[in-house]
Amino acid sequence: MLDSISRIRALPPAVAARNVPATIEAIVTFYDPLKTNCLVHDGREGIFVSLADDPAKRPSFKTGSRLRIEGVTLPGGFIPSLQGRRVAVLDGGTLPEPRRIDGSELFSPSLDCQWVQVSAIITGTVGGKVSSTLIAEVSGWTFKLQFPDNQNAGELAAKLMQRPVTIRGVVGSLFNDQRQLTGRYLFVASVEQVVPSEPALADTEPPLRAMNELLRSDATSQTVVRVQGTVTHAASDGLYLRGEGGSLFVRAAGTGGFAPGTRVEADGFATVAPFRPVLRASRVTALGQASPPQPLPLDLTGKNIVLQQAELILVDADFLTRRDGPGEEVVLQCRADKWFFEARLADGSKLPAGIAANDRLRLTGICELTTTHPLPANWLVDGFRIQLRDAADLTILRRAPWWTLHRLLWALGIVGTLSVASLAWIALLRRHVEAQTKTIAEQIQKTAVKDERQRVARELHDTIEQELAGLSIQLGNARQRLARAPEQADTALDLAQRMLRHCREEARTSIRDLRSVALDQRGLDGALREFLPPLAEECGAQFTLDVQGESRSLPGSAAIHILRIAQEAVANAARHAKPHNISLRLAYTADTLTLELRDDGLGFDTSAPAPRGHFGVLGIRERANKIHATLTIESRPGAGTTVHVTIPLKP
Repeated sequence: MLDSISRIRALPPAVAARNVPATIEAIVTFYDPLKTNCLVHDGREGIFVSLADDPAKRPSFKTGSRLRIEGVTLPGGFIPSLQGRRVAVLDGGTLPEPRRIDGSELFSPSLDCQWVQVSAIITGTVGGKVSSTLIAEVSGWTFKLQFPDNQNAGELAAKLMQRPVTIRGVVGSLFNDQRQLTGRYLFVASVEQVVPSEPALADTEPPLRAMNELLRSDATSQTVVRVQGTVTHAASDGLYLRGEGGSLFVRAAGTGGFAPGTRVEADGFATVAPFRPVLRASRVTALGQASPPQPLPLDLTGKNIVLQQAELILVDADFLTRRDGPGEEVVLQCRADKWFFEARLADGSKLPAGIAANDRLRLTGICELTTTHPLPANWLVDGFRIQLRDAADLTILRRAPWWTLHRLLWALGIVGTLSVASLAWIALLRRHVEAQTKTIAEQIQKTAVKDERQRVARELHDTIEQELAGLSIQLGNARQRLARAPEQADTALDLAQRMLRHCREEARTSIRDLRSVALDQRGLDGALREFLPPLAEECGAQFTLDVQGESRSLPGSAAIHILRIAQEAVANAARHAKPHNISLRLAYTADTLTLELRDDGLGFDTSAPAPRGHFGVLGIRERANKIHATLTIESRPGAGTTVHVTIPLKP
């Protein structure tokens, strides 16, 4: 059982993490009733104590109460702490005498949670309004004073601004994950623990100085001065004023009521700062209201830019990108001529909708000069940043063109890559096409020869072979009849002679078809014009050809059969009907081809059988059947003949 704060603080973190039991008696040095912890001190050491989450389970106590705390140890983040499981309030509580320290001791790690007294100067508040946090300066170091939420620290700051004070509080620590000290602040239980070290400033009016007269050789930082100017921006920790001799930052508390355009007077002490002094105001008084000051163009030549420190300026720039700053602050990274700079937008402000890289912006804000050199001399200024007051200080003058340099380079890269790939593909394709063309030409030649051989074979089979077979039968009949009936044998021989003549004509026609290139070169229409007129002229008839619709190529051997049907029909009319006129009509539709042949010859009886040795009509019917055509022959003696053939053109 541990019985003192010293023994708890001395534990290694690994041991403290084992929840070692401990019981101590100590005085509360800081307590915020809205929090679940407190800081206590036993007269020698201080420690952080965790309390029950439910306020109803805690006894009522305050800063200065004496407590008996029973609990277990915790490793803590910087030093071990105590988890209070049972807390009792004892009599006789009073704050112990604090340990007096100065700036040289403030960063000693062992001061964590210690009850101390230190001299400081109040310089402002956080947020510029009633707040639980004040800003103080201890031996040149800036620290924050953390008060309970029920303390009106803002009013205290307004009364003690820039005045030396004595502060009693508990040292708090900022640290990293390796338990290393990274910063310090003070817990202060009440505003009564911040006591002025010197009397208030005399009521006599300090001398009025121009902005550019502060901290000259005849003035010091201990001299109270007075300045007047017009507010260009009210920041959280002070005011930016434009007055005689330029602009100035006035550090002050409670600046929320001073809108741009307010004429003010500020009393205080001038303090050294880069490029232009800062006035730490102990009092700020409103003198009246005027029109908000107009921004001045930023001097991008650099000749007079040093005079624009803390000035309200205006600059046109190209927006590059954005990043998030502390809290809700938005930082815009921009470029104006040769200058690259940042524009900071106040917490909670929103950027204009659709803002994008390379948009042209007009920015209005407070200029803060910067330098990368160790000495912030006027002639070494090489940068600046702009503090925008709100979203209205940012205007989009011109939207960025879609073709940015980045996109153009990407497009050129893609086009170049595709071009190289296309050239390579074209070269490869050309070689492949050449090889395929050669192969296809060989195949076409072979196929053409094969198809032509098959066509000749079909033609010979369909015409000459069948005729020769019939002729063989007739000759056989004649041979049998020579011995038994010589007169009948003469008839059979006459029929055989007729069949032989027809076979010879068919052979000549086939040979002529093989030699003719009319179908290949001029199509069906041209072939009909070449072959049919000479047949009609044999009998002195007038031949006409009428083509209706759009001519087209016919599938397979259909064109040859149609040509032969037309030839046979014209030849029959010329040889047997003695016509004066023969007309042929070809009608093309989407699905059919119609061939209609008319003559004004003798005609014949279509119901009578064909005379022996006449095969024209039979040949026409056979060819029509081969191409699945519909054949109609209309004729009667003395009324001419009409041959009507309809050929389907769909496969």
